[in-house]
Parts: sequence; C-alpha cells; structure tokens
Amino acid sequence: MPDPFTPIEKKPSKFLRLIPFLVLWVAMSVGVGFVAANYIEDILIVQYIGMGAFVLLGIWWFMVSWRLRHLWVGDLQDFMVQNKMVPYDFIKLKNIAPWSLSRNKGRLLRASAAEYRALMDKVKDSNQTLEKYVGTSVSAKAAKKAMNSELGGELRRVYVLFSDVRGFTRMTEQLKAEETVEILNSMFTAMEDVITSSGGDINKYIGDAILAYFRRPYGNETDAAKSVLRTALRMQDKFELLNSKYKVAYSHPVDIGLGIGITAGEAIMGNLGSSNRMEFTLIGDTVNFSSRLCGIAKHGQILVNEEMAHIVEHDFEMMALPAVQIKGKSGMYTPHAVIRERLTMSR
Repeated sequence: MPDPFTPIEKKPSKFLRLIPFLVLWVAMSVGVGFVAANYIEDILIVQYIGMGAFVLLGIWWFMVSWRLRHLWVGDLQDFMVQNKMVPYDFIKLKNIAPWSLSRNKGRLLRASAAEYRALMDKVKDSNQTLEKYVGTSVSAKAAKKAMNSELGGELRRVYVLFSDVRGFTRMTEQLKAEETVEILNSMFTAMEDVITSSGGDINKYIGDAILAYFRRPYGNETDAAKSVLRTALRMQDKFELLNSKYKVAYSHPVDIGLGIGITAGEAIMGNLGSSNRMEFTLIGDTVNFSSRLCGIAKHGQILVNEEMAHIVEHDFEMMALPAVQIKGKSGMYTPHAVIRERLTMSR
C-alpha cells in the first residue's frame, strides 16, 4: 500500500533518447528540400521526389510520434510502479504496439485510480477509528500535523469538567461484568452527546470518570461559562433518566449517582509521553482542582471553583459550601454548588 508521506521519486525521462532521431528527421527534411531546389532541374522529377519524400516523412513522423507516446507510457508506468501507485500484483506492460497504446494507457490509469481509492478508504477507516479513541477535533489536528507530531504543550484558558459515578465499586461487585460494561457504555454515550453538542471535547474516560474541557474565551466569557454549566445540568438530568432504567433492568438493583466538578482556569494542553507513544491531554492545577471538586461532590451535585462562580453569579443560583481542604493544595477553599439557572424553570 502506498505511503502518502514518502517523497515522490524522480527519474530521468526516456524522451532524451529521441533527440538524435528528431535531429536526423529535421536534417533529412532540410537536405531533401535543398537538393531538390538546387540540383534537379526537371520539374517532374522534383515533383516525384517531393511526393516520395512527403510519404517517407509521413511514415517517419508516424513512427516517431508513436515512439514518443510509447516512451511516455513507459515513463508513466515506471513512475507509478516505483512510487507504489499501482497494486503490487500489477502486470507490467511491455512491447506496447501502436494499436494497443490507448488501451494499455487506460489500463494503467485505472489501476492507479483503484489503488488511490483503496488508499483513501483505508485512510478514512483509520481516521474513524482514531476519532473513537481521541475525539474528532484531536483526530483532525493530528491529521493536519502528522509530519510534525512532537512532545510538548502550551498554556490554554479552559473550563475543565470532571464527572464521576457514585457507588460504582459496589455496583461492580453485584453485577455481571458484561452488565457493568453495558451500563458504562450507555452512560458514556449519553454524556458525550450532551458535552459535544455544547461545544466541549472529551479528553479521556478514566474508569467510570469523564475528563472534558471547553474553550475559555478572553474578555467577556459569561455566555461560554453559562453554556458549560447548562451542559452539567443537562448531564445530571440525562443521568437521572438512565438511572431510572438501570434500577430495574439488571440482575441486581443498581444504585448509583453522578458527581460533577467544574473549574475555570488555565491548563497545559499538548502531547505528553515518549517519542514512540504519546497522548494528547490536559495537565495542571485547574485539572487537578476539577478532579478534587468532583471527588467531594455528592450524587446530583455540581461543584465549581470560586472563579467560575464569580463569572456566572448573576445567572445561576449557587450555594457556597463550607470551606474544605483540597488534597494537594494549601489553605482552605470554598466550593460552590450550582442549584439552577436563574429565570428558568427549576430542574
């Protein structure tokens, strides 16, 4: 299969071999005309010579033009074979006769088109598979920068959302393995629909947890922050609908909940790992803080940091919880629980 990133190999053309023949053809034409004009006085003989020369030159030109086309097809075939633009089992064309030139040229081009189509189908399948693992936006970036993929990252303004299932360990002890997997997959599918439809990206699934992020604009960011909190509220609503089905659909009653933590801040976004295996991810205090808020959130709760609460304080009803010690951070922090959006029907 052709490698799209392999440089095209260039090879000198065979047309250069025809230069002596072309020079000879021109010399013969000029010579015949010169001899006929200066040394033959009988006009009838000159006419016969001219007619004969015309016929011979016509035959000569036919042979030269056919040879040109023959070498062109040969060069095209060598180029395609050397650069793997035709299937590996393609039978190389040899001794192309004048009456089969067009047919063989068409056969060569059809083989190349079929190989290109097979390559594009393979690339499409690979991209679709990659999207299932890293998401559509990350896959698109990786495709655009395939030749420049390297380790490193940059600081970005983001909203980080962490969600985690409450009672997951107990559920896995009671249910069959395939039932646990089915519940997780259905929940992840529903949560992904809610997050991506709001402009967010899922960075990864961590066991029963989801790490997602949203772009945080500069300047007036109220609308963006409101969209993130609406996403979290819809996630809780969606989870409640699924949870009502989980309770009666499996071998044991399922009693689980969902906690969500959201932070506004900055995070390092980029490729981490080794030169042989890397992962696009987010790291930093904003990500860790979101995980810690999610960890202390009870079923149905959405906890945000003070920066996020300040941005949307006029648009959402929130309740400041008692200050707590966050693991890995010094000092006390006040989480804010999101109750509902103002001027809207209560959830």
